[in-house]
Amino acid sequence: MVVVLIAAGYLLGSIPVAWLIAKLVTGQDLRQLGSGNIGVMNVAVSVARWAGLLVFLAEAAKGMLGVALARALDGREVAVGLAVLATVAGTRWSIWLRGAGGRGNTAGMAALLILSWLTVVIGLAIWLLARLLTRSSFMATRILLVLLPFILGLVTQSWWYLLFGMALGMLYMSTQRPETDDHLLIKDRWLNLWAFLTGPRRK
Repeated sequence: MVVVLIAAGYLLGSIPVAWLIAKLVTGQDLRQLGSGNIGVMNVAVSVARWAGLLVFLAEAAKGMLGVALARALDGREVAVGLAVLATVAGTRWSIWLRGAGGRGNTAGMAALLILSWLTVVIGLAIWLLARLLTRSSFMATRILLVLLPFILGLVTQSWWYLLFGMALGMLYMSTQRPETDDHLLIKDRWLNLWAFLTGPRRK
């Protein structure tokens, strides 16, 4: 059953929603737009904010469905963790795009929100503090990824979820690069994130 869940999670995650929406709206390959990242922020910046919202909702649904599927078919913490990892891996390395993909941040965050909302709240607070101190989204994310498994393990009191958090953090770190940070696109075109969310679109 675990093998089935891993396969199902990967196929679920590999559905390239961002690429499909960008293709339908612009007729272009999202890999050739903006940062080239196949995810929420690049669609919002390079295509349209409403399109980015659709991708966000779809990616969040992937993470939630990954958890729901594992709980319904197996229920064990190890099965849930592996299903979520497979879903994030599918998002990052889609079989339909020959291994290309997004970061899987939204899917992973949505899954964590279901597994332990308190971990998400604590993690967000740590990220904001680290961002304030380092003035770098990249470094703040790195700090959070290092601390995430210990927060998740302590909150859930589960060794399996601690190991799951370690694997998830390493998965994210493996492809996190400053040059592909979509926030850099926002800084180039808008004064801040609020201006991006509320202001007119810029070329």
